[in-house]
Amino acid sequence: MYKLAKYLIIGLVIFSLGLTTSFVIAQDEEIISEEAQQQVELDEDVQPADLGVSLPTILPDSPFYFLKNLGRGIRTFFTFNPLAKTELREGFANEKLMELKEMIERKKSTQAIKKAAENYEGEIETVRIFAERIRVTAQENEQVGTFLDKHTQHWALHQRVLLRLEEQVPAGVLIKIQASRDLHLEKFSAVMQKLEDKDKIPERLEKNLDLVKGGNFKYFINIGIVEDLKEKLPEDIRIKIEEKQEAMLGKLHEKLESLPAEKLESFTQYIKKIGGDKIQHLDIIGALEGRELSDKLRLVIDEARDGNLERIENYYQNRITKQGVEAQIERAQTLLERITNLITEKNTTIQEIPDAFRLVEKAEKKLTLAKQELEQGNYARAYTEATAVMSLAKNAIRIMEIRAGYQDSATPGSLVCSDIITPACGKDGKTYRNICEAKINEVEIVYRGECKTNIVCAQEDEKVNRNPLLGVVERRCCEGLEEARIDRSYSICKKPGASFECKEDINCPLSRCLTITDTASKCVEGKCVVPRCNEPTICIQVITPAKNLSTGECKTFPTPCDVPSGWIKNTSCGILQLQQKVQSQLQTGLEANQ
Repeated sequence: MYKLAKYLIIGLVIFSLGLTTSFVIAQDEEIISEEAQQQVELDEDVQPADLGVSLPTILPDSPFYFLKNLGRGIRTFFTFNPLAKTELREGFANEKLMELKEMIERKKSTQAIKKAAENYEGEIETVRIFAERIRVTAQENEQVGTFLDKHTQHWALHQRVLLRLEEQVPAGVLIKIQASRDLHLEKFSAVMQKLEDKDKIPERLEKNLDLVKGGNFKYFINIGIVEDLKEKLPEDIRIKIEEKQEAMLGKLHEKLESLPAEKLESFTQYIKKIGGDKIQHLDIIGALEGRELSDKLRLVIDEARDGNLERIENYYQNRITKQGVEAQIERAQTLLERITNLITEKNTTIQEIPDAFRLVEKAEKKLTLAKQELEQGNYARAYTEATAVMSLAKNAIRIMEIRAGYQDSATPGSLVCSDIITPACGKDGKTYRNICEAKINEVEIVYRGECKTNIVCAQEDEKVNRNPLLGVVERRCCEGLEEARIDRSYSICKKPGASFECKEDINCPLSRCLTITDTASKCVEGKCVVPRCNEPTICIQVITPAKNLSTGECKTFPTPCDVPSGWIKNTSCGILQLQQKVQSQLQTGLEANQ
């Protein structure tokens, strides 16, 4: 998903290690809401029962621990089937992980914790060794599949435990826990490649991550651990993994959009508290920024991003040099130039991939800000803004490569499409593998997703899309229901006169009088008062920027229907300038080649 992570390696290895410890301190001092804490616990607080084992009573520092290991050895000796033996040893790995967790929570000595970590590392290596001896036959295929499902779910839980332990251990043990987590990723990758058809690994991951317990935001942590695993897999598997990460991002986006305001607000604090690499968290937030967001969600995402950037800035106060900032700005500029060149080479328009243009526009503004802060001597702030540029640029590249299917080509301006499947419906009524494939066939994209022929009506409380960029907009509410617009992109089907609970005006559905700008829904005594119209309009309310072809003026209109003749619709006034710049670069390149 984040194909260009290599740009972060230089100068960030020490940062990644040090940042974790500093964030633990910051989190301990911060009070978070009960809702946010509950969501963190649902995703990180893995109990022995979740792994099918008991709470450990004899720990590795006990003089009687050897008896426990002796019993494990006897059970292994009298288990003869290679698959059954592998399952048995995985159970022991689960036990040893819980022992390590218990040792840390009881604040045992550094040496004792390191010894427990070594016991755990030895066990996951043993699982790999026994897995190598399994011979997958037609008769055993179903049993192996069942084992791999369970193994995948346990892998995800192990990663969550280890991420949390990284936030809890003293500095002297941190590197050891990180090494244990990295080794676990490596051994899991080896077992999967041994026992599973490589083309099926991404599907098995997606299926079982959906089954793993978690709260409203579990896809956030899942995207991160899959990103870490991806680095342990061959390149040909990574591409398919990135498709699944995109699907998980879509599920996270959909979940966030569906949450009521009071639950959605906890997302920002959840990100502050959840374990993991904060730079990676910034990348995931950037990926969300590249999607079409409702107003309420965009506010939350902006707050989450700013909170993450604030932590980075706080860490780097008095720790970063001018040379370090200049190097980071140079890396950010390299990434930004790459996405600009990619857009130019593919002659991409805003109408095709507005998300990429939106992120590039943000990145350009932040790069300018980073340079200004550098000139003023605000090194920590400058470094932070440059880091944000890198995240935005990487996600814009990801959109071009994963969501649109464009592939790098040695010939500038040529179209080479990848095998990535992100369906797009063409104006000819055909479903294309991705946007790139439709462009090669010179077909205009109507919406993302497969073309719909039989559209089923939406039931009560079901959302319907009203944004062409997000998919089909022809779907309607079933008979007896009417639409209540909940944001710029979606409506919800309700019975006539149905009430909405609220805390403030923003919780209420939009007025159906979409062309009336001085009428809005109000929250009165916990209930929404929604203005009604005599004649509902058929025009979709999507704030539409447009430019006057005569004067060059650019401004926004309430709906596409409000754009007068003589104006050209676009996604953003700033993005319009970016597209003109890209087209100018393309023309310059063509003239140079001639």
